[in-house]
Amino acid sequence: MNEIVHTINSPYYGTIEQVVIQPLDYVYEWETLFLVKTVEGKLEHVHVGVSGHLLSIEVRKGEEITPITVLGTLRDDLLITGSD
Repeated sequence: MNEIVHTINSPYYGTIEQVVIQPLDYVYEWETLFLVKTVEGKLEHVHVGVSGHLLSIEVRKGEEITPITVLGTLRDDLLITGSD
């Protein structure tokens, strides 16, 4: 069976406010994985458009991040869902 592992990168400059999930958790499409306080002071949710098992978390609360920061990795379950 094929395996696809996605790297989750930060879309923001800011600070990790909360890591919502844990390694090996199953996550659903568009589920919030991390909360980031941007440099503008706005609280943003980080999510991905696939579902699967979280393989790793590479950041922790309070860590400063940029758009090249790897937040974690996720193994795609390759299931087609009907969500928008």
